[in-house]
Amino acid sequence: MTIPSQPPTPPQPQPPTTPAVVQPSIAPSAPDVHSQIRWGLGDVLIGLGLWLAGGIVGAIVLVATGSESDSSLTELSVGALTISVICGWIGFLGWPIVASYWKGQRSLRLDFGLEIRPIDIGWGVLGGLAALVISGAGGVAWSILSNEAAPTNTEFLPTEPSLLTALAIFVLVAICTPVVEELFFRGLFLRSVGRRWNLTVGVIVTSLVFGMFHAQGNSLGQAAFIVGITALYGAVFAVLVIRANGRLGPSIVAHMCVNAIGVLGALYL
Repeated sequence: MTIPSQPPTPPQPQPPTTPAVVQPSIAPSAPDVHSQIRWGLGDVLIGLGLWLAGGIVGAIVLVATGSESDSSLTELSVGALTISVICGWIGFLGWPIVASYWKGQRSLRLDFGLEIRPIDIGWGVLGGLAALVISGAGGVAWSILSNEAAPTNTEFLPTEPSLLTALAIFVLVAICTPVVEELFFRGLFLRSVGRRWNLTVGVIVTSLVFGMFHAQGNSLGQAAFIVGITALYGAVFAVLVIRANGRLGPSIVAHMCVNAIGVLGALYL
């Protein structure tokens, strides 16, 4: 008697696999680890170019609308200041969003570390105080060597403004601007350079560029001083990000502290 053979068991459908979420490192890593992430230095250059283009457009708008008619170049009205700042966000905020959606994981937290945790507040305040100490020491050295007050990059702010104007400037410069600039410089820029070379190069390059983008002054010496101090700020912010394993929370808080002190001092001292 023959035993009938059992029909072959049909293959069981496998559950769909979910792509692994990758937390991009700010240091070099194996190519296969970040194969799904394609943003990099090219996107940094695009962002910088868009910032420059936005600045040109903003200047044209200011001239065309006469927004500077009641303000000198060193004391902009709140409307002119808003236009000049927001136009630059096309590159520093807009392009990281595009790069994350187009070439990354469609998450500013996963791609660039845009996240703030409670512990970041404490470290951010400490980092902000450290940056202010560096600035104060540099200002003292400048005063001793040149017998004049240390230059700042806040001379464009209006003096003794109304409460509403001061509040608008504070929100724009001390709260919004740090988030935007940290997303670009310590988010996209630092990660792109760190993954391409190493963290030391990343800190140096991004800090120098950060300083140059804040250059102001009536002479080459004043501009160099502001670039140097701001670059040191950038180095402090970068170290905070590295210490937090790529999270931008500490650097955002530190940046807010520095800008808040600068704004309040410029408006009322």
